Amino acid sequence: MTEAPTVRARLPYLSLVGIVLVVLMTLGNAAANMIPGRFPTARELQRAEQNEIAQARRDRIAALQTEGDRCRPQIARELARALFFDGRSALPYANDFATRCGDDPIVRRWADSSVKLRLR
Repeated sequence: MTEAPTVRARLPYLSLVGIVLVVLMTLGNAAANMIPGRFPTARELQRAEQNEIAQARRDRIAALQTEGDRCRPQIARELARALFFDGRSALPYANDFATRCGDDPIVRRWADSSVKLRLR
């Protein structure tokens, strides 16, 4: 008796590749989600940089006020400008400087600008 030829079942390669690909993508996403951390946005980075600059300015103001200007116009101008940019009024400082050392037009300009800023 002769045996009937057998037909070999074909493997569904395309289906297997698709299933393996889906499993690998799932495991890859799971691994990526396990990585801790939250990355700051551009706005948060900008805000942090601005806060750092503002803190450096406040530190410089404190140092200038502690040291005193000793009637040096450059120091007085820097302090009046820093007070203005920090949102404080430079008018009391300008008046004090004027009584001690004489009026300086640049210090007075920063003081007047801080008053105008408050009026807005």
